[in-house]
Amino acid sequence: MKKIQLLILLSLLLIVSSCNKYLTVEPAAETTKDKLFNSTQGYQDALAGIYIDMRKNYSPASFLVNGDIEFMAQLWYATVPATSNYQMVHHDYTATQADADLGTMFLNQYNVIANINSLLDGLSTQNILDSNVAALIEGEALALRAFNHFDLIRIFGPMPNNIGSKAYLPYATTLTKDSYTYDTYESYMTKLLADLDKAEPLLLAYDPILKYAPAALNTTWASKASAGYTTMFWYYRQNRMNYYAVLGLKARVYLWMGDKTNAMKYAKMVIDAVNTDNTKKFTFGTRANLSTKNYVFFTEHLFGLNITTFDDGTMSSSSLATNVTPQTRTLGDLYENTPDLRYSLFYSIYSSTTGTTSSSTKKYAEMVAATGSTNPFSVPLIRLSEMYLIMCECASLDDANTYFSTFMTAKEATAVTLTDANRNDIILREYIKEFYGEGQSFYAYKRFGTTDMLWSDHTTSDAQYVVPLPTEETNN
Repeated sequence: MKKIQLLILLSLLLIVSSCNKYLTVEPAAETTKDKLFNSTQGYQDALAGIYIDMRKNYSPASFLVNGDIEFMAQLWYATVPATSNYQMVHHDYTATQADADLGTMFLNQYNVIANINSLLDGLSTQNILDSNVAALIEGEALALRAFNHFDLIRIFGPMPNNIGSKAYLPYATTLTKDSYTYDTYESYMTKLLADLDKAEPLLLAYDPILKYAPAALNTTWASKASAGYTTMFWYYRQNRMNYYAVLGLKARVYLWMGDKTNAMKYAKMVIDAVNTDNTKKFTFGTRANLSTKNYVFFTEHLFGLNITTFDDGTMSSSSLATNVTPQTRTLGDLYENTPDLRYSLFYSIYSSTTGTTSSSTKKYAEMVAATGSTNPFSVPLIRLSEMYLIMCECASLDDANTYFSTFMTAKEATAVTLTDANRNDIILREYIKEFYGEGQSFYAYKRFGTTDMLWSDHTTSDAQYVVPLPTEETNN
């Protein structure tokens, strides 16, 4: 059986410098594992370092957000065959650049997992942390391990409705210099759910997001000191794998596995969550957010990755994938030419060289340290909108239409009536509208087994959805 070969530093972890905001920090140095895990601050720094390392794959222009994964979903189009973007549009995964990008993403993902395992290993023998701090770190680490593994299996794993008995990937739960044995899909998902099941009660017991509104955890801490939350470690829960992010991830995972009952259970727990004053824990973004350049609708974030520096010039600004007949397929057609709030998150780019106009999303356009910008610098990874779409897909038709009406009203769009015949097609289209530029559309297409992607010039089958492992891994 093939075994994974990871190029990781087994004794090294990131340590981060002090700052007045837990995650707006940058790596300061490296240290040995023994030195790192001899203080409370060391454990907290190790956790922060994991989030920072995730930026390699989850920054706006990176593979798993608005990079190659969106080209795989045909949401951007490239014309130069030698580029990975072009190769990804055509699902030519063995081409040189596409294979290289897959290899880099693959290694980055498993390196994050290796550092998570190092942290969990350190926690297993520690005796210096307060119980609440230890529980919070362990809960976040377990859920982050599940989160990073899940995106790997969604890409390299089987079609959800045809899992078979093949060993696809290793679910790495230990830190070792030896190779990891590959798991079958069933074994892999069992381990993933076990991590989430263990993380949920740990965070339920100690996560301050259950006691305070998310926005209150992004402001002054003085009023919370009496509750024991006296350091910056307890801040910014929407930029951490918090309790509700675990519920949202569980809903996403169960939906992928075809367990609609559990998918609904956890999605509804998020939707129904309220603060102590009975206001909603998470709320939909509004048009007013656009005037403050909060294009990522931060109030919807169950989990978003904090980012401090970003060059918007590296974003995809290719024309839409309109190289099909008829050529008139445009964003306006996707959003049905309505005053859809999400349609406002795009802008046009005119090229004097080619004389053509292309489109780009401005979701991340203000994600730079610009004077006057109020963007929260949070790359959305799990949002409230997804929980509503899960309910629309899984609930009884009467309940689904109620959720769909609420969802579409929030998006300033007109809701049609969901039926047994049209429900899947409508929900899939809403995934594309809602998560354009967020890396979720390819997974939705794969889960539905769609053969004709919007704007594609070729049919899509299992061969395009089940991505081959990069040659850097298979050659080992």
